Amino acid sequence: MDAEIAVLRLLHILPGVTWVGSAIFLAFIVQPALKKTGPPHAPAVMANMVKPLVMIMHSSAALTIVVGVMMAFRVRDPLFDFLWSTNWGTMIWLGFVLSVIAWVVGTLAGLTGKKLGELGASLQGPPSPEQAAEMSGLQNRSIALAKIAALFALGAVATMALANQV
Repeated sequence: MDAEIAVLRLLHILPGVTWVGSAIFLAFIVQPALKKTGPPHAPAVMANMVKPLVMIMHSSAALTIVVGVMMAFRVRDPLFDFLWSTNWGTMIWLGFVLSVIAWVVGTLAGLTGKKLGELGASLQGPPSPEQAAEMSGLQNRSIALAKIAALFALGAVATMALANQV
């Protein structure tokens, strides 16, 4: 393995670990805990922890995907024959597709969470029953989308990890 590929692999794997680990942490630990905690503590936690975590997740996801595409141009064959005609290539493409789906669904979860935060910040006093119902619906949607995104990202990791084994 030459130095360029070694650096690219590190720039692909380390942000990928950060992305997937933080996606799982957010979706399966933080968001459910925030739902149970509720006001008045959840908004402060959202502002001070979740926003920076989401920024780290999005930047590490983008770096993982971009560097993965760069590696696809360098790892095997410049004409992409390996990506179209081998089991390795099939697994790499499948991992790429799962990664992109995870990123898109995670972005939708983040946008839903942002809308929830804006709605909560705009309240003057306790929410009305309609506002509480809307906030609950947004929170449930955000949690569900985050879990789906985390599972797709985990599937991408598993697929790529198995690429050399098939």
